[in-house]
Amino acid sequence: MTSAAAQQVDLTQCEREPVHIPGAIQPFGCLVAFALPAWTIAHVSLNASAVFGFEEAEAMIGKPAESILTPKIIHDLRNTFQAAMISGFDERLPLVDIGPAGVCHDVLVHASSGFAIAEFLPCEGAEAVRSDPTTLVKTIIDRLRRTTTFQSFLTSAARQIRAVTGFDRVMIYRFLADDSGEVVAEAVRAGMTPFMGLHYPASDIPPQSRALFERQWLRMIPAVDYGPVAIVPTLTTKGLPLDLSLSTLRSASPVHLEYLRNMGVTATLTVSILRGGRLWGLIACHHETPRRISTATAAAVELFAQVFSTQIEAKQQHDELAYIAHAREAHDRLIADMAPEETIFENLSRFDEQLRALIPADGIGIWTDGRFESSGIAPPAEAVEDLVRFLNTQPVDRVFHTNELKRHLPDAVRYADKVAGVLSIPFSRAPKDFLLLFRREVLQTVTWGGDPNKPAAADASGRIGPRNSFAAWKQIVSGQSMPWLRGEADIAETLRVSLLDIILRRANLVDRERRVAQESQLLLVAELNHRVKNILAVIRSLVGQSRFGAASVETFVSDLQQRLHALSVAHDQLTQSHWKAAPLAALIEAEAKAWTTAEDRRLVLDGPPVMIEARAYQTLALVLHEMMTNAAKYGALSVDDARLAISWALDPERGLILDWTESGGPSVVPPSRRGFGTVVVEQSIPFELKGTARIEHAADGVKAQFTIPTEFVLAGDATAAPRRDLPVARADLQGKNLLLVEDSMMIALDAQAMLQNCGAEVELAATTADARRALSLNTFDAAILDVNLYTETSFAIAEDLQDREIPFVFATGYGETIVVPERFKSVFVVSKPYVEDVLRAALAA
Repeated sequence: MTSAAAQQVDLTQCEREPVHIPGAIQPFGCLVAFALPAWTIAHVSLNASAVFGFEEAEAMIGKPAESILTPKIIHDLRNTFQAAMISGFDERLPLVDIGPAGVCHDVLVHASSGFAIAEFLPCEGAEAVRSDPTTLVKTIIDRLRRTTTFQSFLTSAARQIRAVTGFDRVMIYRFLADDSGEVVAEAVRAGMTPFMGLHYPASDIPPQSRALFERQWLRMIPAVDYGPVAIVPTLTTKGLPLDLSLSTLRSASPVHLEYLRNMGVTATLTVSILRGGRLWGLIACHHETPRRISTATAAAVELFAQVFSTQIEAKQQHDELAYIAHAREAHDRLIADMAPEETIFENLSRFDEQLRALIPADGIGIWTDGRFESSGIAPPAEAVEDLVRFLNTQPVDRVFHTNELKRHLPDAVRYADKVAGVLSIPFSRAPKDFLLLFRREVLQTVTWGGDPNKPAAADASGRIGPRNSFAAWKQIVSGQSMPWLRGEADIAETLRVSLLDIILRRANLVDRERRVAQESQLLLVAELNHRVKNILAVIRSLVGQSRFGAASVETFVSDLQQRLHALSVAHDQLTQSHWKAAPLAALIEAEAKAWTTAEDRRLVLDGPPVMIEARAYQTLALVLHEMMTNAAKYGALSVDDARLAISWALDPERGLILDWTESGGPSVVPPSRRGFGTVVVEQSIPFELKGTARIEHAADGVKAQFTIPTEFVLAGDATAAPRRDLPVARADLQGKNLLLVEDSMMIALDAQAMLQNCGAEVELAATTADARRALSLNTFDAAILDVNLYTETSFAIAEDLQDREIPFVFATGYGETIVVPERFKSVFVVSKPYVEDVLRAALAA
């Protein structure tokens, strides 16, 4: 091939590449295809022989499933395969001992053209989260629901997926109308070049690859430099390669692997985002070193992708419905203002403003009976007839719109700098009449990830290779207007029906066409009413459900968080006492700390040292929490000059008697209903401890008395050592870069979100190895170290931080009983669960 010919690349070669039948797999697992219904082995990957104890893979062909699997595994595999046939995707059979050595594998099975294809992935060597996948996904989705904008929704999703999978870069990539793509959200390891906002040409992901992404939620390449493992025999009995469309192990296109190498990417995870069953975009995860996530983690990511897809569809539909509701009102006003004797056809200027309120446009034109009238920007008079001729080639019963008219009508390039986009509404049959809406040119600067005009090149042998430059390449896009939104097109369609209705009402004035007009009008009005009722019903349902759900969820989450914190406080106190008994005074002070300060004179505590047994301690913690919260909201702690006196004494027969007296606060009004808090205060102690609880809503303040039976109460030690209090100051975390070493993914995600809300950037690490890698790649202002990790402690990382002079605090779920080496005695220890004020106070120290 000559060098000149080598430059003439036919990109359809890439589009015709049969990526679903590569005849090979990636080597991080093995594949066995069972012929149905006999369940005999028909195809295997060459590496399957080593897994199942055969000298050669070919020796496995034709043998029954029982030759390599136990009856129990076969039973479970058949059930899993049945589920895969129903779902249309692969299904997982986890933690199965395979082969003579009984090595743990996860099995993925799916149906393919008369075969049950089973893929065996070893558990060893995969990165896994230590949380239940369903619970983890629920936590991520709950956090996404609290985002306020669509962009923050996408950005939060990228951050959550990066935290779960541990990849260096996570991008959310959205396909545009021309099949090119744009990076619309990104979470990236510090120090890496951001790709946010970059565009990529459609040729980067050819049509057959997009079709596979619509059939398979998740695609994993743990290491791009792998050697493909062939499948034997190569062809089925029908003479066709084995279809691996749904295979997790399916070998990737060599062109794609080279593309990834050119980007400096070693491992990828690609997750599909679907809207209405069509590919909306991708979550693309990149890593600079080999990385394979476990099938449990993959299942969690896949479940997240399914829920995330529905959330994207719901959020975009919400925006569209909000626009449609507004446009519906404008449409109804416009139609109501039009009389059959005076419409936009006779007086365009009168209805110009209402039309622009209905569908934003820079100009409006009417073509009727061979005449053209316009308002605002419009094509030159001599170009209108050419435009109308083009529009007459479009379907008569639907709206046509484009934001780049010159692409459809080459002559429109002459006036593309003024009129770039058009939306046409036909309202009669041949010869057509049109209502035309025009939009002006909007110059855009599009930043591409490499020159889109050079997406591929051919070598001397004619093989197409991917582009190897991804440097940002800016392009000024001209001749295009702002795009017409789908909601705008829907409203235009409704307006088309309404204009037809108006025309028919005008025709009704002519006796000769009265009967035809009446019958047609009834049909059109019925169609219009049907559409309007559907739109209004969806809007009403959306508004009602959203309003109801939001109110209850916020209240539920707030109350639940506070009550969990109250139990956490009690838990910490009991941990210090080895779950035998804990001091009453410390519990009261801890519950009061949320609403008072050490110098607060409104709170007066009086009583001897008393210890409360573990069972009663947690019950009393909830009661005191509800009482303190009520006092802070409505009682003595809600004003400056009131007083809350809490006293207690030990009675040899009755046990602990605790008196609660509020005075000087707002006038007390007995509650009109019994909420959950009231039930906790009145019934917890009598029901669980067989003690008593008496509440009096006196006008001058709430008064209460609680008794805890003697079996739950001990005299305390007045000489107990005081606790080390955190400083009052709170660290300013705005712009700080923090390292959080935490082995529980759900706890890590919650703490990360908490600190990010304070303005910090937070890098997560689950092991000391992950933490050392993060320290080698980035610079941190401070660190938070969970002392006890899964199989190790974080003290080694603490030494590295000391050497680097990076301040840090310890965190633990063991309370203050944790043993810290002498060299770290000056480091603050924060008890879990993480609380924003406590973390900021510890970091301030």
